[in-house]
Order: sequence, then structure tokens, then C-alpha cells
Amino acid sequence: MKTLAELSFEYMWLHMFEGEEIIDLDYSVKIQESLPDYFAEMTDEEKRALSEVAKEAQSRLLAEPDEHGSTPRSLITNEQKAFMEALSSGKLFEQWV
Repeated sequence: MKTLAELSFEYMWLHMFEGEEIIDLDYSVKIQESLPDYFAEMTDEEKRALSEVAKEAQSRLLAEPDEHGSTPRSLITNEQKAFMEALSSGKLFEQWV
């Protein structure tokens, strides 16, 4: 279940936050518009797994700098932070259903 949740998270991240140079904009919008339908079909267990993956990503991407001063959090936008928070808390499922 966790592996599928990780794939789903990466897939959603790609479609929501990558630019046109990576993915066709029309296709990306089409996928984003279909997410509520997928969320409506997900079991509670699937939603919990996806929320856990989002929490892990949030922790990793917003971590304090390591001993070398490296951290990805300076590259994370407010929109990405809000997405991870909504997904990890489960509010995204309620919002898009």
C-alpha cells in the first residue's frame, strides 16, 4: 500500500507543480480535474497511506539544514507547502470530494 501511495504522491506532485517544459499543460489540468473522482473512490486505508506519504515528504522537504547547510525547503513554494499540509491532514480529500 505504501509503495502505491508513494507513486500516487509523486504523480500528483508532478502534475501540480512541474512546468510545461516537463509535462503538457492541458494534460496536467485534465489530471488535476480528475483527482476528486479518484479521491471519492479511495478507501480509508488508501487515504491514510497517502496522507502518511505526504507527512514523510513534508518532513523531508521542510527539514532543517543538515551539517553542510543543505536543505530543499528553500526551493519549496507556499503552494507546495499548503498542498502537503492539506494532503497529510486529510483536508484535501474533503476539499476535493
